[in-house]
Amino acid sequence: MKTLIKSSLLGLALVSTTAMAANFAGPEAGASVTMNSGSALIDSKVDDDYDGNSGQQSIGIKLHAGYGFEMGNDTVVLVGFDYNPTEIKAGTVNTANLKIQNSWSLFLAPGMMLNDKSLAYVKLAYESGNLKYSDGGENIEQSLTGLGYGIGLRTEINKTTFLETEIKQVSYSKFNYKKGSVNVDLTPSATVGSVGVVFKF
Repeated sequence: MKTLIKSSLLGLALVSTTAMAANFAGPEAGASVTMNSGSALIDSKVDDDYDGNSGQQSIGIKLHAGYGFEMGNDTVVLVGFDYNPTEIKAGTVNTANLKIQNSWSLFLAPGMMLNDKSLAYVKLAYESGNLKYSDGGENIEQSLTGLGYGIGLRTEINKTTFLETEIKQVSYSKFNYKKGSVNVDLTPSATVGSVGVVFKF
């Protein structure tokens, strides 16, 4: 009898754990408010006065679509697409203003259940966007690519709604801009913290 009870309890525990992981699986979409810290390392080949690391903070939004794959009793792998329609300000150097625009990412995020309502995950992402460099009448627009990594936490509000908090570091590839008397290397980056809601379908 004791063996039967133990087996039954073990079976219920396994079913419960599986159901917990399954709650975070399936198609999803969401939106978040972001706190962005953009920066750009500037290395002028002509005028050292332009050398430096600019930085600035700004608030924006992030839109999200993805899918969660249940991989085990307490493991989920999230894949998806994030898009930031707002500008990420990256500071000023002398009279030059820098902004990262239309940034988006494709990500993979393995996650593990912490308890029956919380999923912690790590995120790896391919990043893209555009850098706008404005200095008087001089405007530079450059396509950007890079890599992002971060950590996040999802907490179940109900069976179809989750609160998500996340912080991500993005490093874009360095590029050189040369035109007339201007010759600079630019290396943009961003740190993005977000709080939002994810809906499962």
